[in-house]
Amino acid sequence: MNIISVCVISVFASVCALALRKYNAETASLLMISAAVILSVMTLPFLSGAFTALNELMSTAKIKNEYISALVKALGICFVTQISANVCRENGAQSIASQLEIAGKLLILIPSLPIFIDVLNVVSEFIR
Repeated sequence: MNIISVCVISVFASVCALALRKYNAETASLLMISAAVILSVMTLPFLSGAFTALNELMSTAKIKNEYISALVKALGICFVTQISANVCRENGAQSIASQLEIAGKLLILIPSLPIFIDVLNVVSEFIR
């Protein structure tokens, strides 16, 4: 699988949904959600390479495991939030999409707190 496959599936699903929307908006929405799920599943195998690279980076740079864990959690929240907000926008729910994006940004703070605490500790050590 490569980016061409992902693009072809995306364009095909978009064109089909556009054609279906005139006759049955619910089916078009389900098609778009299904396409998003299929594309997400298609890209999952590439994550193993990214995690391998992150593990190498962690061991080389001596980065704490909780920092990488926080980064992965934050990225997961970003991806899920963006996909969900796009589905909401596609279905005409602009305000829900905006609220969802705000909630996602706030939820990123939770896994990021240990990093912020360590940074504040380092800064306070320099100030003393």
